Amino acid sequence: MSSKSLKNPIATFGIIALWIGVGVTIVGVVVFFVLQHFNETHASIVTLAVVSGQGLIWFIIGLVITMRNRRALKLLYELKDTGKQYEAEEITLIPYRNVQINHSPAAYAECIYINDSGQRCRVKSRIFAWNRWGQGEDILRATIYVDRQDPSRYAVEMQFDEKARGQVDVDYT
Repeated sequence: MSSKSLKNPIATFGIIALWIGVGVTIVGVVVFFVLQHFNETHASIVTLAVVSGQGLIWFIIGLVITMRNRRALKLLYELKDTGKQYEAEEITLIPYRNVQINHSPAAYAECIYINDSGQRCRVKSRIFAWNRWGQGEDILRATIYVDRQDPSRYAVEMQFDEKARGQVDVDYT
């Protein structure tokens, strides 16, 4: 099956924030030692506190985002192995206007699937990068993995799949 998984822009931001945090903290320490060399003790302590503090904040933000992404991926892989798999009957794309990657809006999908007892269940995916113009004839497909013991634990895998053409109704809202 020719399918391509969608990228998560928040995970990319987490890794970038980690590197910014490390870089800014290193710059703060280097500036501290340079100012210490010129006997500017007060200025060097203030610079170390301000610059390294900003680096630490970036590092913590990146660490939290990266840890949340890894936990979500671990849940996805765990449910792929042990959970039930459903295909989405309806997919509604909801733009997430606060995040843009290369002028492409990020979005999340609200999916409806029918479980084993015939009930229509609604789930939301994680945020992914959505490029409306660059996908050509590809169509969006969602696979939902649900925990067998706890149906509130689920993971949604979004993919562009050319072979799924005509099977999924995509609603752009």
